[in-house]
Amino acid sequence: VRHSRPPATARVGLMAAAMGEDVASDETPKVLLCGPNRGGKTSILKVVFQKMSPHETLFLEATQKPELTAVSRNALMRFKVLDFPGSAVFDDSSDPMLFSHTGVVVFVIDAQEEPYTEALAMAKKTIEVAHKVNPKISFDILIHKVDGDQFFSDDHKTDIQRDIHSKLTEELQDKVDAQIMFHCTSIYDHTIFEAFSKVVQKLIPQLPVLEQCLDYLITNSRMEKAYLFDAVSKVYIASDPQPVDLQSYELCSDMIDVVIDVSCIYGMAQDGMALPGYTGSDSKSSCVIHLNNGTLLYLREVDCCLALVCILREENFDRQHLLDYNIKVFKEALTEIFR
Repeated sequence: VRHSRPPATARVGLMAAAMGEDVASDETPKVLLCGPNRGGKTSILKVVFQKMSPHETLFLEATQKPELTAVSRNALMRFKVLDFPGSAVFDDSSDPMLFSHTGVVVFVIDAQEEPYTEALAMAKKTIEVAHKVNPKISFDILIHKVDGDQFFSDDHKTDIQRDIHSKLTEELQDKVDAQIMFHCTSIYDHTIFEAFSKVVQKLIPQLPVLEQCLDYLITNSRMEKAYLFDAVSKVYIASDPQPVDLQSYELCSDMIDVVIDVSCIYGMAQDGMALPGYTGSDSKSSCVIHLNNGTLLYLREVDCCLALVCILREENFDRQHLLDYNIKVFKEALTEIFR
């Protein structure tokens, strides 16, 4: 029997085979990035992990085959992202080995392509197939491109997220008991970085211990909030158990940009992407930024490409030596966790 093109159900299996069996069977945690064509999947990957300017993504060509991006900076940031083209169809013929080593499936829906019927049908099928092979997989739905004029109102974004959430959960009801999170995102602001922070955290088994250590740190150091950042991507790997406020995350993220920009001019930066001294974990680089509301931001390196950014009241910064000692204890705890 001759086909003018391979049957749709065989496409993912063929593409996975083309990438080599070692990719599917590799036990490094994986994130699968999928969704309809022109949804912004590759742009997300380039902006978050390859520092591409959002405006440059306008010139990216459509993805034709699965593309692999390896992230390996330290013991915490060590995973691979598989970017699948929009033509990829996941079904029972898909390679089960691929899903068995996948931690998170990220499905991107273009918020500007209403009424989302095709995208939701594709998301439903992908979730059913992946969950059947590996019930431990988590799913994150990115309602992407919420940056046009029609999304000026936060209420509109909330309505769209609620609509997509209700439709997808209704479709999956009584079929799949999966962990699904929904995020409204754009590459033109911090929302995509915060969403991918949540994705990366699911790949870290030691996350509860990290959060507990950060909780001890803020309690004993009179801090308001603490984030552990990957300084290259500005993804936060962990924070203390207090609820994350997007505005505080944005401030800390912007602080990393400022420190890196200054470091590139005046310091010995590694490939122009890291703080001075990021070649090792013994550096003592730090930065303090005072805000006009009586709080300050305090950044300290704690490991290769890892930065601890703390928010605290100015009056609680009176004993910096004790603060630095507590951070030193936190660094030692990090070393023990990943020994």
